[in-house]
Amino acid sequence: MVVGGLVGGVVGAIVAVNLVIFAGIDGGYEASLPEVFEQSPLTGFGAVLVLVAGPVLGVIVARSMRRHRRGGSAGSVP
Repeated sequence: MVVGGLVGGVVGAIVAVNLVIFAGIDGGYEASLPEVFEQSPLTGFGAVLVLVAGPVLGVIVARSMRRHRRGGSAGSVP
């Protein structure tokens, strides 16, 4: 699950940076989060949302993969 969180965090950071670049924020990938919020609060909120969602989704995917390797879901009857 730790690996899933780390991978999700990296993917989330990449997506957040691309969101900032696509939104046309001055400075692009070099813009800090406060600079993004100054120029576009909506883009800043979206970037924060993606940064938080990345690790969370990474852990969810890792847990799902772990369940499938064990041969079933948590609600299955042995």
